[in-house]
Order: sequence, then C-alpha cells, then structure tokens
Amino acid sequence: PSSSSNTTTVSSNTATISAPLQAYNDVKGKSDITDALAYDCHWNPVGREYDLGRDGAFMGFSILIGQLYSGIPHTDMHRSIDALKVKGFHVKHVTTEDECIKELDSNQYQVVWIISDTKIGNRDIISSLTTFQSNGGAIFLFADNTPYVSHANEFLGKTFGVTVEGDYHGATTLTYAENGHQQKGHFGQHEIFTGVKNLYEGVTICHPVYSSEGSRKTFVPIATASDGNTCIAVYDPPASSTSNEGRICLDCGFTKLYCNWDAAGTARYIVNASCWLLRIENRFT
Repeated sequence: PSSSSNTTTVSSNTATISAPLQAYNDVKGKSDITDALAYDCHWNPVGREYDLGRDGAFMGFSILIGQLYSGIPHTDMHRSIDALKVKGFHVKHVTTEDECIKELDSNQYQVVWIISDTKIGNRDIISSLTTFQSNGGAIFLFADNTPYVSHANEFLGKTFGVTVEGDYHGATTLTYAENGHQQKGHFGQHEIFTGVKNLYEGVTICHPVYSSEGSRKTFVPIATASDGNTCIAVYDPPASSTSNEGRICLDCGFTKLYCNWDAAGTARYIVNASCWLLRIENRFT
C-alpha cells in the first residue's frame, strides 16, 4: 500500500517514516469469513487479503526475535521471519540473553518475541523486558510445556502475578466461536484471529495460572485449549491509561513456530499477533 506524504516520528524509535493510509485489511477482526474465493484444508480462507495486516504496511518498524530456547534449529525460524518481512517489518534474530538485552536497550525495536527456555541465565533480561514494555514496547511471549516456561513465567509473575505451568499433550485444532474465548477447544473474537476459523493449539502446551480474578481481567484469555485451560492471553493497556505501556501476548505452545508452521491457522495467527502487538495506530505523533 502507498503511504501518505506527511512524515511523522515513530514512538520508541528514532526513525522518521510515513504513516500508512491503511495498515489493516478490510476483514480486520473477522474469523468467520464466508465469501472467500478459496479455503485451505483447514477451512481458513486463502489469500493475504484475509490477514490482519496489509502487505508492506509495517515498513519502518522492527521486531526483535529472542530465541532463548536452543532446541529450535536456526534455519527453522526463517519461515516466520520471512512472513513478518512480507508485512514490511525489519527483523533481527538473536539466540542469547546477552544479545537480547543489548538489542532491547538499543531502542530500535517496537516488538520483541521471547521464546522461553528452561532457566534464566542473566536476570537482567527481565528488567530489560519490563523497561521495554513500560516505555511502549510490545512483547510476544512464547512458552511450552514445563520447564520451557522460565522467561514468560518470570516476566508475567512480576508484571501481573500470573505464573505459567503445565505439560498437556494437545495437538488438536481449536475452532472459532462467537464469545468463545473461554470455551474449551475454542477461541473468540479478536483481531489476532482475523481470517482464522480453525487454529492448531500446539503439541505440548502449558497454561497461565491466575493469582486473582483481577489478574484474569487484566491479562485476558482469548483462546482455551482442548483441556479447558487458557492457551493464548493478551494484555491491552486501556485507552484511558496515562501510561505508555506496550501490548503483551502469551502463546503457550511455541513448537508451532517450527514444527507446525503449516498447521491450521498458525502462520496467519503469528503474523496477525505481531501486527496487533505493534498498535500501529498509536505509533505516530
């Protein structure tokens, strides 16, 4: 898509870029799309016009991928990186906590992915993430079965009083249902699920444990695994908030990033979530 001629400064970045005329496709927020020209074998509509973000609309924005879990071959991340680049994102991929901290502190990124490992080696990673998010950076947290939850668990515990645990063998497909956010085996309406009617839940998955009903209302479940536990949750700072906090998304089955990229809805959901996390409509001043 074309860009407007007026340049504006992007928050949390020193670059000056033009605001896109329209960052999102017309189907924004719709999962049950009945008039697509074609559907894949999972009955999700075929074509990038059914994604949340328009191709190329996110040029000038950067995503840092902190792959702290070492079990993913580096070459297996290229499909997710390539998919993000189609939307216009610049992507940097690092594999150690020290590299991740250095990049987070550079103020060059608007979104960071954190793929959790079994333990935290450098505890400064949590304070760097906290500072990043409180200054407007968005975080996509990935966890899997215990013990591959450490970074997500530590950050969410500090931020919301939410812990992450569990080792459920899922490997089934979740289905969209109106208001289905907390229905077993379903997900509900959310921009992250644009163009996704069926979504693979992951293989071995964990779930968030809420310390209070208040924490559940703040860090909101939007998808429920086939065992009845939350498997995707989000934090969206209220519009009335005077803080500059970034959005947060938790995914509880990160093997989908490399083992199940072609499973139901995975690629679209991951890229949609990254576009939503950016909150592009608030990035121009």
